[in-house]
Amino acid sequence: MPEFVLFGDQHIVSLQGTAAIIVLLCVVGNFISAKLQKNLATLIGLSLVVFEIIRPFLYIFIFDKPWQTYLPLHMCAFSAFLIGIFLLSKKKNQMFFELPFYWGVGGATMALATPDLTLAWPDVEYFFFFYGHGQILLGVFFALTVLKYRPQLKNFGKMAGITILLLIPIYIVNLVIGGDANYWYLMNTPEGDSLANFMPSPPFHMLGIAPLALVVFFVCYIPFLLWDKFKKA
Repeated sequence: MPEFVLFGDQHIVSLQGTAAIIVLLCVVGNFISAKLQKNLATLIGLSLVVFEIIRPFLYIFIFDKPWQTYLPLHMCAFSAFLIGIFLLSKKKNQMFFELPFYWGVGGATMALATPDLTLAWPDVEYFFFFYGHGQILLGVFFALTVLKYRPQLKNFGKMAGITILLLIPIYIVNLVIGGDANYWYLMNTPEGDSLANFMPSPPFHMLGIAPLALVVFFVCYIPFLLWDKFKKA
């Protein structure tokens, strides 16, 4: 298998293709009936949830990957489940949208820009990585642009608190599982190039990553803050 090259031709084409699919479906979603919007939301939600359920089995039992490192416990897996359930639910839970919004736009976008990959296509993990992270962003932006949900500033503190508090049980899970378990990258930095390379050595890298993540999350909210001020002007 060829090695993955950060911002190489294959990486750039994958980013462009992912962005094109997201934009296309979100634009189309705004020109179809409410019933078709609901059906499309259900389809995206099913894809998110089913993919996250079957992916560990495919990795572990079909591709013989170590189970310790392929459980659906990463932040992006949580995002996929939450936004998937959000799209499938009749009664929408606002936090099931907001957590994936921040984790997805902040986390999945960063993951796609700096993938934790060592091999490129046709390695199956390359496809799973872009498909999984890409559909998280699709789910979030579909809810945002088609279903017209948006994050609320009053919930930012709650979202940040949930994120920080989850670090404790996830760290414990890493210790209990052992092996190469590295969920939420609490035990080590990602294999690929990322901003984590400029942080202190693990586990002290989280002292830099945690506040940086909250800054990135707030940056994701700035467009809505500016829009609210524009409407009041």
